Amino acid sequence: MNIIELFENLNIDKSSLLQITSEEIIKIEKQVNVEKKINPDIDVNVANNLIEALKKYPSEFQFIVNNRVLYNLFSKKNYYRDYFPLQNIVVDNERVKMFIENYLLDDLIIFFDKKSIENKFEEMNDLLVYKEYFPEELLYKASKRAEGKLDFVLTTLNSNNSNYFPILYVQEPLFFKFLSHFETKEINEKVYLLLNKVVSIYNANKNSEFSESIMIAMESFTTFDEELYKTIQSNKEIIINYRLRKKKRIERNKIITLPIKIIGITIFFVMQFFIVRNYVSSISNSISKTNDYYEDEPIESENYKPVLDRYYLESQSKIDAFKVFLVDYNSDVKNNLTYDNSIKTGQNPFNNVYKNKNLSSSNNNIKFKNKTKYDVILLENSVAFDTINIPNQAYFIKSNQTFELDKSSDFKRTFNFYIGKKLATFHNSKEKLYIHRNSIVEPRFTEFPKNYKFLIKNDYQFDNLCVIKENNGIIEIHQE
Repeated sequence: MNIIELFENLNIDKSSLLQITSEEIIKIEKQVNVEKKINPDIDVNVANNLIEALKKYPSEFQFIVNNRVLYNLFSKKNYYRDYFPLQNIVVDNERVKMFIENYLLDDLIIFFDKKSIENKFEEMNDLLVYKEYFPEELLYKASKRAEGKLDFVLTTLNSNNSNYFPILYVQEPLFFKFLSHFETKEINEKVYLLLNKVVSIYNANKNSEFSESIMIAMESFTTFDEELYKTIQSNKEIIINYRLRKKKRIERNKIITLPIKIIGITIFFVMQFFIVRNYVSSISNSISKTNDYYEDEPIESENYKPVLDRYYLESQSKIDAFKVFLVDYNSDVKNNLTYDNSIKTGQNPFNNVYKNKNLSSSNNNIKFKNKTKYDVILLENSVAFDTINIPNQAYFIKSNQTFELDKSSDFKRTFNFYIGKKLATFHNSKEKLYIHRNSIVEPRFTEFPKNYKFLIKNDYQFDNLCVIKENNGIIEIHQE
């Protein structure tokens, strides 16, 4: 508890601190003593500091009480704006700093440490509006927190096989606004390094939304370095323009591929033919003039590995955990074993990670021919952003049967193969269960080929025909 919390709990008049008298302070002191007897959690030092602050810093105390952001922080309340007076108090910044340093510094340090760990930049930015009233010790520690966040991003982007989920805050404009409060030559240099790394990611993969979002977010970084400012603004404009051109191109392609209704009457059909021919020709000419929508590129630097977006951990870890469930169980323990002999080719045996969905029909299909003695469960993943696998649908393909999957799709896809025999549901001790229909566990194969773990972990892509073969107990996947 700090002095503002105690002040709030005592229900002292909040509007008269500027004119507080010695008699009123004595009454408050008696009230504090009574409260200490009732509530043993009240610290003696806090109680003494409250009385001292009212005596020595009435104007500074009133300033804090009248300020919604500061008072809510220190009192741990959430009062609305209309709770606070419109009264403007003229205070000496240095005296406010002394007041905070003497009585509230620890609370501020704890606040910035906690919010920095949680990446709650908006709350820190709201408080940093009043940084002119904060002691230098606090600002120094907060600036080191900000610089440390930037260092962590740079280190992570330079690492191999890293988990990028912890640095997704770098896509937030609020993060760069937070950095701006502590702008130094060192921070500017590190922002330069970050910009070069992100640009190299983008130049390596124009579809990297991770790098795009960072370059757009960087606009919120306020700097006195004119060259850095202009570069950030220029790159942001390039990304925005690229997105607009890409959107227009997609819209034009949709127009071209719209089906043309054939009119039954001969004369109208002929007219329609010439109109459409001329229309498509004009559209094609227009596209040919704008097919290169990479006209501008951000500042180039050395190449770096494209980075995964926020959905990687959420989606990929879900897939990985489910794969562990499917193949890495204790084969000696199969409680409540029930075999499933009724499932047919094309059906989805799962209900949790790979959901049941409606299948679309099309004449433009990818064929999966299972020429083995094993059954196959085809795991389909949609690929978002750069290389982010998101679980989509699963399809059962019986031994020596063929399954056709609609080739036309709005998203890029990858496939994994879960292959085995004797699909069954059972409980296995000490594992994470995927349960549906009350207590029924998701089905798993009970017998496997030699390379079954590789097949479920490896990502495959197919355009036409996929043939699943067996060679000396090894399953081979071929595109033909």
